Formats: sequence, C-alpha cells, structure tokens
Amino acid sequence: MTGKSDLWEALAGKYVATLLGLGVRIRYTPGDVILREHEPSTHAILLLEGVAKVAVTAETGHEVILGLREGPDIVGEMAALDGQPRSASVIAKTDVTASIVTADQLNGFLNAHPEVLRTLVRILTARLRQSDQARLEMASRTVLQRIATQLVTLAEPLDTSAEGPESPDAASPALPITQGELAAMVGASREAVAKALNLLRRQGVVTTGRGRIRVTDLPTLRLLAADNNQ
Repeated sequence: MTGKSDLWEALAGKYVATLLGLGVRIRYTPGDVILREHEPSTHAILLLEGVAKVAVTAETGHEVILGLREGPDIVGEMAALDGQPRSASVIAKTDVTASIVTADQLNGFLNAHPEVLRTLVRILTARLRQSDQARLEMASRTVLQRIATQLVTLAEPLDTSAEGPESPDAASPALPITQGELAAMVGASREAVAKALNLLRRQGVVTTGRGRIRVTDLPTLRLLAADNNQ
C-alpha cells in the first residue's frame, strides 16, 4: 500500500513482539473511524491485519487521502508521542484487527529501547528530505504521471507475481480505493482521474471495479510514472 510507518521501520522486526505484547486487541469493520482528525491523543494503534486509509479534511471540506496503510503497521504514533491532537483520520477500508497501545506504554517502550528512537530520528530526517523533493516534482507532473506514481506506490508492496516485478504480466491484488479517493490522493478532479484511468484501461495497465483498482501491468505503470515527457 503505502510505505510502513517510520516507527514500524525503526523497529526492524526485532522489537515488534515486545510492542505487540503491550496492547489490547480490538476489531473494526469497513467505514469505522479508528482515529479522528483533531481529537486529543491518548494512544497509538497497531494494525495487525486489514487495510485503513489515512485522510485529512481540506479547507474546502473535501477529504484528501494521504495514503493507505496495511497491517502489520502502526498509526497514530506521532500524536501519541508529542501529545498533540490527531493530524489526520484513520478509517478502516476492510475488516481490521488492531491493538491499542497507550501513549504511556509507547513512551515507556521507547525509553527502554533508545536504539529504536535513534533509528526513528534518522528515518524521519530522510523522509522530510524526500518529501521536499516530491513536492517539487509534483508541481511539474501531469495528472497521468501523478496517478501512475501513486498506483505504483500503492501496488508495489502487494506485487506477488511469481515471474518477478519486471514481468510484463506482473499483476497486484486489487487496491481497495475508489476513483474519488485516488483523485484526492493526487490532487486532481474526479473527471481528470476518470479520463486517465480510461486511458490506462485501454492500454491494459489497470482494470477497475466498484471501489477497486487493480494494476495489471506494473512495469508499464512504472515507465509512465518515470516519463517526464508524458
């Protein structure tokens, strides 16, 4: 889906079991709000199974999708760490199994494992630099390129082709997003996204269904995302 959270990457698998042991198990159904934007922070959520979307509300009132998160991962950890209100909402897209970890538990865990905190700082610094570069690139890219880039980002972690990612027949499982959500992710109108997806369908790069987009030709999509002359 999207890249794993910075804290989850910092754990690098070594401390995951310890952190999982702190939480209380809970389940969500599609559409349930797991975390709500602007609410005070008291906990983080460990996504164990399932997919959730991360979204914010723009000044116009429209929803802007920041990305999708698939378990295992952590959401809401930054607000739990700094005590500030939630900067985004997290909403279940599929059935989600999760574990609630309080801010005190999370901070206690990091205090006990300073090496995780140091790794987290390094990852955050690298992500900030990448984000600055991505904003510069986005300003000069077409809607088709932005869609291709976003779909590559979402689909690559799900690519299970036995022939490898460079196969022209490589296909990923269906992404649980609507065309409207994709439009919100890339900052384009639904009409522009529908036009671009229609082109990608005709080229055999994607197929679409109700609330689903499936990448059927990931290598070609990568080329479209990288082509500055589209």
